[in-house]
Amino acid sequence: MRENVIQVLKNSTVLPFRWLKSSYRCFYCYEVFQEPKDLKSHQDIHINDDTKLKCMDNYWDTTVHVDISSISCKLCPTTLSELYELIDHLITAHQITFNKDIGSCMNPYKLHNISVQCAFCSQDYRTFGHLLLHMNNEHKGYSQLLCDVCGRHCRNKNHLREHKKEHVNRTVTCSICGETLSSYHKLRPHMQNVHDKKYKCFACPELFETHYKRALHMMTVHKSREEIKCQFCPKTFVFRSSMMTHLRITHLQEKNTICGVCGWRTTGKSKLKRHMSKHSNEKNFKCSVCEKAFKTKKNMVLHHRNVHEKEMQMPHVFPGGLPSEIRPPMV
Repeated sequence: MRENVIQVLKNSTVLPFRWLKSSYRCFYCYEVFQEPKDLKSHQDIHINDDTKLKCMDNYWDTTVHVDISSISCKLCPTTLSELYELIDHLITAHQITFNKDIGSCMNPYKLHNISVQCAFCSQDYRTFGHLLLHMNNEHKGYSQLLCDVCGRHCRNKNHLREHKKEHVNRTVTCSICGETLSSYHKLRPHMQNVHDKKYKCFACPELFETHYKRALHMMTVHKSREEIKCQFCPKTFVFRSSMMTHLRITHLQEKNTICGVCGWRTTGKSKLKRHMSKHSNEKNFKCSVCEKAFKTKKNMVLHHRNVHEKEMQMPHVFPGGLPSEIRPPMV
């Protein structure tokens, strides 16, 4: 199965991707995107065949989601419209090794800029989740590994069988708050809504509050992805985009963010946000002692240090009160 997919990815412009609840994920580095167009522009950076080989070595599923909205052969100028036409072309024209007995091992979809299209009946959908439900309902037999209760895709038949047991009513206790739930199927929504743990590890049952924490867990505990290292300092990152931001701001010191009011240039949106408070009359930072408000946190901290911290030090300088020689005269 891996060899079949590798041959297609290496020799064509077919774009593999992953789906995470309501977002698209880069097949190679797990970056998350809301729109297909952003996913497509990002994956242009993963052109190295070694990256594709390494990723497929760690891939456990039996099929790969692929975008076929714009596919062509890399070995010749031929452009094709269907995945199966591409596979036949690669076999007959370029003699690649492909085992047809186990099928294509890829699920084809057509990702457009802001919509997705069924590759079989050309039905359009706004989200990929709705398309998956359509595929399960309208194209029976297309995937035998989708749960007919919740639509979840499972890695194999045994995993599907075990997953379906979760829909059977049996009590389960939350490990965080101790609440007893009527079925295992209700545990994950409970974790999401009550404890804000929305992201499940792909290799173990642990749940996380953010996509970043899960990716960090996958990298440090399961070693399923490599640390991304800065080439100029010892810092490491989970996502390539974070490393590139660090590189631009820290090492290249690019001032690519411009204030629309005064034209002041800086690095990063966070610094621009702090700067914009100078152009606003809003005072959102209150002193915790006297509740005096300030435009910036910096000014509030300076006020606290210069006024209230010095007031607290006064009794230590004159523990018995002010000396008579500097005490104000009685009126």
